[in-house]
Amino acid sequence: MNLRYDPADNEKFWSEIQQIPGYPGGEDIPLKTILIEAGALFQLPQVLSSVAGKQMGEVLTVMDATPMRRGADDLKPLVLEVLRQAGWTPRTVILEADESGQVHTDMPQIEAVKARIEASLPVVSIGSGVVTDIAKHACYLFERQTGRHVTYIVYQTANSVSAYTSNMAPVFMDGVKRTLPSRYPDALICDLETLRDAPYEMTAAGVGDLLAAFSSFPDWYLAHRLGMDSQYSMLPFELMGRLDEIFLACADEIRNRSLAGMAVLAKLIHLGGLSMSLTHATAPLSGYEHVISHTLDLIHETAGKPLAQHGSQVALAGVLCTSAYQIFLEEFEPEQVNIEQCYPNPEQMKALILGEFSQLDPSGKAGEECWSDYRIKLENWSKERDRLEDVLAHWSSIRRDLRSMYRPPDTVLKILKAVAAPLRFAELEPPVTETAAKFAFFNAPLTRRRLTLGDLLIFFGWERERLWQRIWKWVA
Repeated sequence: MNLRYDPADNEKFWSEIQQIPGYPGGEDIPLKTILIEAGALFQLPQVLSSVAGKQMGEVLTVMDATPMRRGADDLKPLVLEVLRQAGWTPRTVILEADESGQVHTDMPQIEAVKARIEASLPVVSIGSGVVTDIAKHACYLFERQTGRHVTYIVYQTANSVSAYTSNMAPVFMDGVKRTLPSRYPDALICDLETLRDAPYEMTAAGVGDLLAAFSSFPDWYLAHRLGMDSQYSMLPFELMGRLDEIFLACADEIRNRSLAGMAVLAKLIHLGGLSMSLTHATAPLSGYEHVISHTLDLIHETAGKPLAQHGSQVALAGVLCTSAYQIFLEEFEPEQVNIEQCYPNPEQMKALILGEFSQLDPSGKAGEECWSDYRIKLENWSKERDRLEDVLAHWSSIRRDLRSMYRPPDTVLKILKAVAAPLRFAELEPPVTETAAKFAFFNAPLTRRRLTLGDLLIFFGWERERLWQRIWKWVA
């Protein structure tokens, strides 16, 4: 399938998207090489030489210990051998899993990689989202500390998340995920055979991560209209296209792991990452559904349990959110809003946050981290009363705009079913209980400063218990 904007076209792609309204003029984007094709693995040495400015030498390779396959070959030793045959000498950093059996993007992991970086030593990460974010942010922090650029190349091993083209990194801070400024890679290698042979649950998760757009786009628009986000732009809508139509047209190719299906999904994932990077915000693909997923991660992280596939968890949270949007857009009546009651007392909200999150982290650190971000939202919300009045006065046109952005839950589930992705929280690994999902739905808005539909349900005094009974049926 031909996309309107194809990141594999490189120079043509960058030239075309600079004409989209909202493109940040004058901004230097170092990611000029995106290779998405069969056999791209064997072009890695050539790309490395081109961006590093030398033909051979030592290279720092960052990976975890998870075995991966490419056809009959063990992938990671194969990548290292390809580099050696071209005259490169890999110095390998293996990221160690914690007691949950997984590697997480946290500062100890990032600092451990940063300690191995040298300015003259190019870095190649070989992995999916977590490995990419750790290596990317380690390079970023090294550059900030030393003022010296580090050549960094991503070898993508799964079509799982949009981290590969994002200049931001989600990092656990006191158990709570925070998105930090980071950097682009200098080049991105997408070997289609590698992506084809990745565990399919990661491919399905990549689809799910992008379906966040059906709730995050309207969340972003609402935040903009309410004066809570000044970075709003139509660029992501234009860049990514109509995702529902694209996925339904390509579902068979993706589910059957054809190289063409892997290429389309890789391109969409990269457009998603760039949509966030170019708008300097994660909001285009991270709304209420993502804070629900992050809260579920916090539940599992504090319990020492492994985390579910990010994108699949996000997609099911998105079903909850699009269902809530469907009801909200049908039933919300602006004349019933008591504006005086839309501004909760900060001390009461702080006590609520500390109390709720003490159930997960008795030390209080997670609750304090959540309050540190949420209080900023409350302060900004109280300053934008005139914008709320404007939204209520023009609700009919705003509702029309929101309906054009969101997609109903049955559309999200139709796409998930077409690509053989999980359709119920109980199908995730590990499974998510209704108790955990409900806690996340109710409390996720309390974890960060970004305004979403979840906040309006609180500010407008909606009966969330009754709402929960209506939306849980979609994913029970």
